[in-house]
Amino acid sequence: MGVSNTLFQNRRVYLLATVAYMGAFLFGYDTGVMGSVLALTSFKKDYGLPIDKTGFTSPENAQVSANVVSLLTAGAFFGAILAAFVNERFGRRNSLIFFAVIFLIGAAVQTGAHHDIGQIYGGRVIAGFGIGGMTSITPVFVSENAPANVRGRIAGLFQEFIVVGVMISYWLDYGVSLHIPASTKQWRVPVAIQIVPGGLMLIGLFFLHESPRWLMKQGRHDKALESLAYMRCKNPEDVDVLAEMAEIRASIDEEVRATNGVTWKECIKPGNRIRFFIAFMIMFTQQFSGTNSIGYYAPQIFQTVGLSKSSSSLFATGVYGTVKVVSTGLFLIIGIDWLGRRMSLLLGAAWMASMMFIIGAVLATHPPDTKNPTVSSASIGMVVMIYLYVIGYSASWGPVPWVYVSEIFPNRLRAYGVGLAAATQWLFNFVITEITPRAVNHIGWRTFLMFGIFCLGNGTFVFFFIKETKGRTLESMDILFGAVDEATRAQDIENAMKTEQEAVGIEAHDSQESVETHNVATKT
Repeated sequence: MGVSNTLFQNRRVYLLATVAYMGAFLFGYDTGVMGSVLALTSFKKDYGLPIDKTGFTSPENAQVSANVVSLLTAGAFFGAILAAFVNERFGRRNSLIFFAVIFLIGAAVQTGAHHDIGQIYGGRVIAGFGIGGMTSITPVFVSENAPANVRGRIAGLFQEFIVVGVMISYWLDYGVSLHIPASTKQWRVPVAIQIVPGGLMLIGLFFLHESPRWLMKQGRHDKALESLAYMRCKNPEDVDVLAEMAEIRASIDEEVRATNGVTWKECIKPGNRIRFFIAFMIMFTQQFSGTNSIGYYAPQIFQTVGLSKSSSSLFATGVYGTVKVVSTGLFLIIGIDWLGRRMSLLLGAAWMASMMFIIGAVLATHPPDTKNPTVSSASIGMVVMIYLYVIGYSASWGPVPWVYVSEIFPNRLRAYGVGLAAATQWLFNFVITEITPRAVNHIGWRTFLMFGIFCLGNGTFVFFFIKETKGRTLESMDILFGAVDEATRAQDIENAMKTEQEAVGIEAHDSQESVETHNVATKT
């Protein structure tokens, strides 16, 4: 099947991903916008911050920067935890609607803030709560609807939407710094813009179908079949739709039999506890790769390496965001379903560590002179290394962890597993945003050396623990991680296929042939 036919066949999955991943866009926009807003003189004047110092050279600016950025991540941490339970109880679509409303409230509070940093702080916590919930739910929602052969590409769009949001926030901040005079309006416009995509997402969610896998877990078989057939653009009687339904049914029935229906027992089964460990560790290691230190504080980081003018650092930040968008998009089109998850992470860790070590070495031996209006060749070199670093991140540790955690868990535990991953991401995101300004302020070039060492550790973790998952159905992950043997699963699918065919009035005599045809299709 050609690329155009594949896109057309999966058009409803891409539409669902576009609407759901507006939450990822807001994640990127809201994290990127404030880092640049904090560099604007108008914001510093309105909130009584020193305006004669750049980057993190002012302890007061560093403290406010850490608070404004980290409070979003603190709210997101608690939102991600709550989302795991709301997601399982009320479904993917309704839960996203709830958290979208929470986000819009937080965005409105930030926009309406007037010379009171406490209002900014409060709005960041509320918006973060909504964003955290959305990041916990959207990877599950999209992965449960995406077919196996293109799931990496579609699920990986989560990261693409994040970096598009970051890029737009960077360029918008750069634009207002040039074209809007230094006033309250200058920083309020980019903060207010986020309400628009948030509103569009809320409206779009009302037109989406619920996840067929969640419906199946609730015992709503007819609705699940209808939803799956709709997403695959096929009739409910189609053999591929029935085979996929049979695999879902077999997987859920096995999980119930193994644990007598008690979910917490499933978490400590050997084949499942390793997956929870991986979900925690892959997000922990992602945060200590150094990317968010640059992403959140890009203007200040560029000032630190020698671009002392506000407009220059904002322009370099905009280019940084553009590089992320392009490299992430190319990787999702070409790399993720070709290189696979494991190899992408290994190569990315080695590449990022190299760039961090180079940046640290150049910064140590050629520190920038902030009084010199001319940008030195060493500073230009460090900026290039930052761009090369983010290319490696965008083709590995950016999209892959979100794809991986959304596909490795069994149906009944997926919401909790991704919830754990999202909460871990936000918890250590908070830690990183708190320590980065202080680290750059106190240990300077050693900050980059530290992150380079962490990247090497990330690669070690991947080498020993990450299994390849590309091309596998969600239900076949149980076989990969040893939760069930292949023969048992094959027999259960055959039995479930007969049940599915009987449910839609099809003779079941050719069920085995249908299952084998489906299995071959999903493995090729």
